[in-house]
Amino acid sequence: MFNNFIKLIFSRHLFVITLTGGIYFSSAAAIESGITLPLSEDAWVVLSYNKIPSNSVIFATGSLAVKVKSSASPIVHKLEKVSKVAEFFIKGKVTGSKAVETTTFDEDSVLRFGLVATGKQTLTGAKKWFAADWVKRLFSLVPEGPGLDKIYFFNFTNRASLLGKFRTHPKSDLIVENIFAETKKDQVINVSKKIEPPIEVAAIWISIDGDDSKSEYETLISEIKLRTAQ
Repeated sequence: MFNNFIKLIFSRHLFVITLTGGIYFSSAAAIESGITLPLSEDAWVVLSYNKIPSNSVIFATGSLAVKVKSSASPIVHKLEKVSKVAEFFIKGKVTGSKAVETTTFDEDSVLRFGLVATGKQTLTGAKKWFAADWVKRLFSLVPEGPGLDKIYFFNFTNRASLLGKFRTHPKSDLIVENIFAETKKDQVINVSKKIEPPIEVAAIWISIDGDDSKSEYETLISEIKLRTAQ
């Protein structure tokens, strides 16, 4: 689903990310202090891919619903300031389910939670000329000063055999994915995940898709919290 033009020359440095334990099913009290992200339309930017139908994104009071019908479109939130994220918490629900894929790694997910890490890369010159529109928009969300390193995605899967697997996306060095949680049909999401070491984050990228798997379902997000480190 990622446009071939985003295969730019990004830093090959990878953070060593330790996912401590398994899936943490907890209450919002798991993160007592930090950043609670607003789930309002004016706080998020809905992007689109070339030649892929877009999701239906609905903002209601205190929630964000994404309806998927063989579609995909990322949603990005720019943090008020670059923050060192040590843990995240997500609460919501999946209605229906994504079709089970047979490839070695899921190309679609009911939820990819992405941390947009700061780095030294900027989008200038020929890279900007050839970049897809949504890539340009992503870079425009980065505050003045730092550039981008990568998007570190934490993915949900409906195949237990994929838990713990990770990859750098074959179409872009910008994208690193780690499958960390399993979801089933009509399941409530109530998960927190620690990040060690913490990552300097400029924005949050949410990817919910069903274009490759020809899936139809809905993902509702009712709460997102970030615990920050000094």
